[in-house]
Order: sequence, then C-alpha cells, then structure tokens
Amino acid sequence: MDNRSGNNPEISRPVKAVRSEREERLRIGITPGDGTSLCYEAVARLFGDSGIFDGALPFLYGSAPLLAAAGEKIGLNEKSFLVQKQIQDIKGRRIQVFSAENASQEEENDTFLALQQAVSHMAEGHVRALVSLPVSEDKLRERHPEFKNQAMTVASAFAGNPFRMLLTRAMRLSFLTTVKREDAETYLSAQRVEQRILDLYAAIKSDFSITTPRIAVLGMEKDLRSGTNAEADVRILKPLVNRLFEKGIPVFGPYPAHAFFHAQERFSFDAVLCMYREQAECVFDTCPKEECCYYTASSPVLHLEPIWENFDAEKAFRSLFRAVCRAIDIDAARQQYRKLTENPLGYHIASSRREMREN
Repeated sequence: MDNRSGNNPEISRPVKAVRSEREERLRIGITPGDGTSLCYEAVARLFGDSGIFDGALPFLYGSAPLLAAAGEKIGLNEKSFLVQKQIQDIKGRRIQVFSAENASQEEENDTFLALQQAVSHMAEGHVRALVSLPVSEDKLRERHPEFKNQAMTVASAFAGNPFRMLLTRAMRLSFLTTVKREDAETYLSAQRVEQRILDLYAAIKSDFSITTPRIAVLGMEKDLRSGTNAEADVRILKPLVNRLFEKGIPVFGPYPAHAFFHAQERFSFDAVLCMYREQAECVFDTCPKEECCYYTASSPVLHLEPIWENFDAEKAFRSLFRAVCRAIDIDAARQQYRKLTENPLGYHIASSRREMREN
C-alpha cells in the first residue's frame, strides 16, 4: 500500500505501533463515516447496549451533539456522554466522544481528520483497534485529494505489508488486486501470489487461532464455453500451489470462482485467495452485506470497516456491532498467539507447573 498518509507530520512515515502495557482493556475507536444521521444512529444504538462495554472500551471520534441527537431516538440521556480532549482520559464504562483541543464543528465532522487522529493515537499505543464506518470516497477526495481509501490511510502509517480481507460469517477472503478482471492478469506473478499466500497463512494463524489454516486459491476463471482452464492457471497458479503444498502449507486449487462459491466445499477452507476483488464480492450474492466487513490484515493494529446499504438503521447497527465484536475476538487471539510464540518453552513449563499445583 502507498505509504502516504496526508499532511499530518506525526504520521508522515511508517512507524511501529507501540502497545501500552498499562492499558488492559481494548480501546476501540469508531469514526462516523460520512457523518450522516444513519451513521450516528448506528453508533448510538451500539452505545445503548451496555454489554458492549464488558469486553472493550469503544468510543467515538466525532461530534457529541450529533450523537446526542441520534441518541434521543432510542432514549439515550445526553448527560451520560463524556467529551474527552485527551485520549488518556478515555476510560471506564461510560459513553465517550473524543474531540481534539480547539476543534471546530466542521473539523469534528471531517472523516479524514478523524482517521488521521485515530492513526496518530494507534501509533502512540493508546488505541489498538479502529472501526471506521463507510464513507463516500469520491466526495471525500473533493475536500482531501490525497485521500485514497480508509484502509490505506490507516495501513500506510505502519510498517509491514498489510492487505485487506473480506470477513463473512463463514468465510475469510483476500484478493490479490483491486483492478478489474480484464486487467488482473497483468498483475499476476508467481512471486506475488506466493507472498500473499504466506502472509494470509500467517494472519489466519495469529488473528483467528487456527493452527494450520487450509487455503483455497481461485483461478482466473474457466472459459465457460470450452471448459478449459485459463492460461495463467496452468502456467503460474497450479505449479505454485503444488510447490507450496509439498513444503507443508495446506493450499489447494486453483478453483473456478463461479463454481467455488456455489459449492458446499467452500466451507472446508479457513481462507480463500481471490485473484481480483470482484471474485471476493461474489459472496454478497449468498450472504447479506451487513454480515460482512473488511479487515486490514498483517498490520500491527486492528482496522475493520463494516459494510451496509439501503439506509437501513437496523442493518447498519448489526453490521457495526459485528465489526466491534470481531475486533475484540481478533485482539484476544493476537494476545494469546503472542503468549504462545514469544517464549514457547517457558509458556508450556509455566502451564505444567500450574496444572501440578491444581492437582
């Protein structure tokens, strides 16, 4: 991803996220997307569920008055909101909104500035997860030409090789490129596909607690008229899949996408690598959008983007709620994976001693 992140000098170069050892609860920043009434109503309904504060500390980068107006529809008391000017002050179990010192109302409603503020806090170790609501990218670029998309704004500030995944209730999908199918083959190379498979394999292990993930690789589609494989499948993908499988990585394929997503076999895999984005979005035909979200994997911080459409407040809330719950689950998986891999021998010795004491 492009390492450009706007004009903010604090995040102008890639940095490593610093984790605060004093912060035990997971702070989850939420940016309000386009700042519409639908976005704020979804956030208000999330905060109206007190149980969401049991496992984490979600808070809003945005406008407290707009949140209060949305909260009136569901009976939230405006007096229960806290507006914080310092990120360190966000703690406890109350509904909290972060607003930078001397920020104007226009700045509070600016999604790009909210994203930059959130990235700065994540780089400093104050926030480990960000859930950014959907935005109209073309409209946002009119005010901020340097903006590309939310995932790149977040990922470009951190070291590593981040990539996006589409998470559904039953599948995890990554796509090699975002270009259209007719242009995808020009980006296809054995080295690039191999690196993505290895990155995807590592991300599934650390973020979803799956010891040996099974990965399906989709091809460049079959010719439906002749029934023959695409030339790239035979020349690049099939030899690569065979070579990685012989090295001990359970990767399979290539499969034709049009048949793969309509076969029960798709649930036999822990992750799917698509060659271009349209292949991943085929799942919307069989899975409601509000059950899906985009996840920026292979990054030191967590970033998720809920998906919704049709301006349905109930679906928007459910999508946001699932994204927050996924952030909590992924953070817990990462902490467990870190404990298991930082000092494997010491970890298992300590576990054995605990079991002996209990017995």
